[in-house]
Amino acid sequence: MSDKLVQKYFENMPYGEDAKSSEVHGPKNQDVINTFITSLVRNYDQAMADNDKETANKFYRAVTRIKNQLDNLKDIKSEFAVNYGGGTGGKNLFSNYTDLSWDRKFWTEQGDIRFDESLNPILIVKFENGEVVSKKIEDITENWVVKGDGENQFMKMQQDAVKQRNNMSKPLDFDVDFAVSNLLADQDNWKSFVADKVGGRYFLHDYMVKNEQAITNGDIPQEKLTPDSFDPELDNRLHNYFATRIRKSFNPGFLTPAESKELEEKPMDSPLEGDKELPPMPAQNDIKEDMKQVKTMMSSMRNAKNNN
Repeated sequence: MSDKLVQKYFENMPYGEDAKSSEVHGPKNQDVINTFITSLVRNYDQAMADNDKETANKFYRAVTRIKNQLDNLKDIKSEFAVNYGGGTGGKNLFSNYTDLSWDRKFWTEQGDIRFDESLNPILIVKFENGEVVSKKIEDITENWVVKGDGENQFMKMQQDAVKQRNNMSKPLDFDVDFAVSNLLADQDNWKSFVADKVGGRYFLHDYMVKNEQAITNGDIPQEKLTPDSFDPELDNRLHNYFATRIRKSFNPGFLTPAESKELEEKPMDSPLEGDKELPPMPAQNDIKEDMKQVKTMMSSMRNAKNNN
């Protein structure tokens, strides 16, 4: 389901803040919920009529728990709506790192609500390819990644490096590796830095372009091409990329070890083929195209991971 259709749904959603928690998931699910609650209430009434207070209390607690769960589910839908299109300037605050394929369907009334043997709501989405994904309420937000202020922090570092460029006789007044490590670790910023635009460019796009031949040849194993493989606690590719951007902001002539080796191996009359660590800043239209490519890459990576 496209972003525009999801945003259109929330712009025209026929439910207000005072809507019942059983109502906001569509008439079909409301009927399921009401039928289930009615049966519990009927059993409660029968237990009371039989003077079986213990059984009556079980049904009372079940109804109360389900009400609280549905209230929580309604709040999560509101949170999703805000993050998806109701953030600052109406921007989508979800990172491209987040797989929202289930959410896009469920929150636009294309999912089903059922109840398990423990009387807990089970939320079901069936995809066009026949795949069925079920979630409990507590599972929904587990893998959500919402953009924080990591980009602003990185841009400030980059700007500080540029300001100090005229004083290259002196080192930067901050430790680049230490600062980048802390930035990526803080609130798991690294996930957003893998998949989102940071300072006008996308890490994942730059990485795939730079390593296109190696990927095609199979020199980079598939397990190194999943979203989680870029976790800086396990791998240094993401760290090196952003640390290099800071260093090149301070010293445009800075060369990574790989670039230095390439330069040494080049014949004297053969120029270095551009800055492969940091391609030229893309134009605005190119950035939009890069974003589409990154979303496609993330989807392909997730599918490859799930198929292994």
